[in-house]
Amino acid sequence: MANTFKNKGLALSSTSRTDLYTCPSATSAVVHTLNIANVNGTASASITLEVYDSSATTYFKIGYLIPVPGGSSYFFDKPLNLEAGDKISLTASTSNYLEAFASILEIT
Repeated sequence: MANTFKNKGLALSSTSRTDLYTCPSATSAVVHTLNIANVNGTASASITLEVYDSSATTYFKIGYLIPVPGGSSYFFDKPLNLEAGDKISLTASTSNYLEAFASILEIT
């Protein structure tokens, strides 16, 4: 078994569901922290966080329309355990306001 720490960042340039991270085949992953920053200094936006469970072929919401005021951040600091093919997806209420960053441990 090998453990590898990864970082994954994403600027949410649309209001469509966007994949931040997909767990590779023959790998498990633990998302340690997911940070969402509103880079607009004044306007608020919201974020919906979802996990795609590949074995159930279903998206599950883990956060729905979470408000992120302008110039602030939201921290999802509970671990998320992913299996091969599982994904973390984000949907922003407003394009070009939110940026996401995840700290991930991959186990192969």
